[in-house]
Amino acid sequence: MNEYLPDLMRRATEDLQPDTGDLVARGIRRGKVLRLRRTALAALSGAAAVLVTVGVVFGVANTRAAEVPPATTPTVPKAVRPSQPVTPAQTLATLTGLLPTGLTPMNSTTSGGYGLGTNEATVLLDDGAGPSLLTLSITTADAITDCNPFPPGSCTIHPDHSVHVLYDNEPVYRDGPNPGGVRETTVELFRPDGTQISLTNYNARSEKSEHSRRAPLLTASQLARIAASTQWVFPPRQAANFRAR
Repeated sequence: MNEYLPDLMRRATEDLQPDTGDLVARGIRRGKVLRLRRTALAALSGAAAVLVTVGVVFGVANTRAAEVPPATTPTVPKAVRPSQPVTPAQTLATLTGLLPTGLTPMNSTTSGGYGLGTNEATVLLDDGAGPSLLTLSITTADAITDCNPFPPGSCTIHPDHSVHVLYDNEPVYRDGPNPGGVRETTVELFRPDGTQISLTNYNARSEKSEHSRRAPLLTASQLARIAASTQWVFPPRQAANFRAR
């Protein structure tokens, strides 16, 4: 019996093939995002401005959001198709021009590369109530068309099938201690054509510093309007050999 029962169990399950392809693909994408973000922030955490890439939060909840966007979310325009590669400096200039009237960056940085298909920029803002870091990442990659990678309640699908993700004034470290009291408001917009934009605003100079104000300077509505602007020009689609890194 000790030999016969295990043999029956093995035969009953040996032809089952778990459908893990999609999960693995999402895990690879999430791992790449986290590595870029943590490396950039660790290198510049002591500076007035730091680099950060898109803060996509990977989750395993299989959830669907309402088909109608929230009232504070503007209609998503069609993404601009670049005739020439857009440089990180041009991306920064667009971001600066879309800031609320009277808000001028104290410091700014850029990074990116045509081969990676991603441009990044950061600006340090201060309205007199304390410094507040704003980070931006725009890219053209594989389209995200549903809410599966995101935690329940954070994602909305627009009628044009764009995916809108929001984390409003939440602790940066949700699963552990947050000694600096740093909070973030993040808006991410994923269009069906693969163009993607992520904006994160902190209530501090950086993710790993002490908080400098009670809440991030820009509201979720302000970030959503910036993300949905028709002025953005997106980098070309990233090369295939970079997608799984």
